[in-house]
Amino acid sequence: MIATKYSSLSYDVFIGIDVDKNSYSFTAKDHANMIISKKIPAQPEQLYNYMTKRFSTNRILCAYEAGPTGLHLFDYLSERNIQCLVLSPFSIPKAPGATVKNNRIDSEAIAQHLKSGEATPVRVPHGHYRDLRHLVKVRENYARDRMVAKQRIKALLLLENLHTSDPQMSWSARYIATLKTIPCKSATRIHLDALIEDLEYARTHLLTILKQLRTFCKEHADIEQNINYLDSIPGIGFICAVSILGKTGGPDNLHSLIELASFAGLTPTEYSTGDTVSHGRISHHGDQTLRFLLIEAAWVSIRHDKELNQFYYRIKSRHHPKIGAKKAITAVARKLTQRIYRVLKEQRNYTVR
Repeated sequence: MIATKYSSLSYDVFIGIDVDKNSYSFTAKDHANMIISKKIPAQPEQLYNYMTKRFSTNRILCAYEAGPTGLHLFDYLSERNIQCLVLSPFSIPKAPGATVKNNRIDSEAIAQHLKSGEATPVRVPHGHYRDLRHLVKVRENYARDRMVAKQRIKALLLLENLHTSDPQMSWSARYIATLKTIPCKSATRIHLDALIEDLEYARTHLLTILKQLRTFCKEHADIEQNINYLDSIPGIGFICAVSILGKTGGPDNLHSLIELASFAGLTPTEYSTGDTVSHGRISHHGDQTLRFLLIEAAWVSIRHDKELNQFYYRIKSRHHPKIGAKKAITAVARKLTQRIYRVLKEQRNYTVR
């Protein structure tokens, strides 16, 4: 999510930090292009002490790239009133033809990007919304494991020409029991049983994390209330609602009507010149799982919301039959993001017209 722009004139010193497990490499620049580069152990208190002593009379803005080291440094500096931004690695300009990369060069690039006033930080979830993001991620991991296990089982059945009496492969308990008894060679049986164990493991833990998610949401009134607001939109269910809240960090992290669509990669690309305006496919530059959930929600919404149903068929009729449905449902999903934004920011239920 892109945060509000800042003014570089509001700060005196810009510090870019390259963070890894063992060390902080940082570069400090001011408006006169003074440069200081240092490397210290990965201890937030040591970095804070250096900044407050070396730049005690200056207004400091620092930043580092989002990565595996998490938000500990951000939390530590923010609690001590040091303005810190977390940047997407893809948002930092890279010199064309650069053949040398190291921590010092990376920290200098971050500092220069901050100084330019063009840095666009990601929005960091706070409090229990950050905890919700962890739980949502666990659910996604087990859902992905379940899907992968199913795909591997289907691939093995196809490879060994093992056909079952259930051509739809509904993955019911009865179908799983059939797979456990299907006649096959001993090596194939070992392989198939192992894949079935993977599937059952993922399904069991997926049910467990769903229960834990529901319990967690009930324990926090604001999250439960926002889920109720989202649930009032046709097509948005519990999983989609908690994914939206966990990934965005809640209503406070939404600042404009179109950014949720951008976050999910549902905005169209554009190539326009002069009086010619040309829109292409969606960007896909966003959260793939959230985009999938919103498109699935769109298919449900057009069956229960007359306005969206009419919108869907109007868009579909403008395109070739082979691509019309796909383009139309993507447009419906993008429209859903606007309704999601409204109910969250205005703290109200959606009313179907």
